[in-house]
Formats: sequence, C-alpha cells, structure tokens
Amino acid sequence: MTRCFVGILIPDEIKESILKIQKEIEKLPLKCKIVEKENLHVCFSFLGEVEDSKIKKIEEKLEEISKNYKKFEVFVDGLKPIPTENYIRVLVLDVIDKEGYLKPLMKEIVEKIGGNSKPAHLTLCRVKKVANKQMVKERIKKMELKVGSFVIDRIQLIKSELRKTGPIYTVLHECLLQ
Repeated sequence: MTRCFVGILIPDEIKESILKIQKEIEKLPLKCKIVEKENLHVCFSFLGEVEDSKIKKIEEKLEEISKNYKKFEVFVDGLKPIPTENYIRVLVLDVIDKEGYLKPLMKEIVEKIGGNSKPAHLTLCRVKKVANKQMVKERIKKMELKVGSFVIDRIQLIKSELRKTGPIYTVLHECLLQ
C-alpha cells in the first residue's frame, strides 16, 4: 500500500515568499508544525492508502486528464485559519485561479481517480495549540502578504511517507498539461 495524493509541488521561485510568511507565523503565540520547504504543495485530491497494483492505472488516468487542460496561472494570497478563526487547526494560503481551470481539473481527478478534494490551498502549518486566540486572529488579519503567482503546468502523483520527523514526498508520476 502506498499513501499518496494528486497535486503539485510548489516551484522554487515562490517558496522564498512563503518561507517569510512561515517565519512570521512562528512569532505568533501558538504551537505549530511548519510545513517543510520541500513539502510545500497544492493537493488536488488526497487518495490515502492505495494498493500498489492500482498505481499504474492512476498514472494512465492522469495522462488522459492532463490532455484536457492547458497550463494556467494561479495566485497565492489570503492567509486563513482552517476550519475557523475560533478553532484553528491549520493555517493556509488561498490558491486563486482567475481563469477557472483549477476547479474542473480537481473535479475530474476526483471523478476519474477518486480521493477527496478540498478548496485549493497551500498549507503553511498544522496548529497544535493556540496560547492567545484573540492576538493570533488580529495578527493574521494584519499580516503583510506578498506571495505572488506560479503556473500550474503539470499534475503529479505524489507518495507521502509519514515519518516521526514529518512526511517525505516523492513524485511517482508527472504529466505535463497542454
């Protein structure tokens, strides 16, 4: 069995901006686990544990799906707590697709391959404990965000190995968009 998801690892040119925001988050009165630089990603569909014998079929379906989409630009902006600002479990950045390609792409992946999909976002950290909820809410709203944009030009099948030190992601398969 292989734990995996369909998504895209974030290109290096946008990671520095994200790391600056993570450094600001570390100054907040909360205990959290920051997502490692090499693990920054956007998940299109979380598949969970997949039988190894089904990996090849998933790769083939991803190849089919990738032929239906052109590469497109997304904007990373808008720090927000999930599920709510009163119960913070995760801090994420919104992934905004002004051209309208991302939602149908994610929907097609879920329909043809499976898994589950959440609104597009980029996880910055997983929150374990918030010491001062009111201060965290206020500081999140005031945080200066200058992240930028990047082009989604591929779909990746990514293996997620859970370790004590955190997950290790390995790209198992990659399909270029048209």
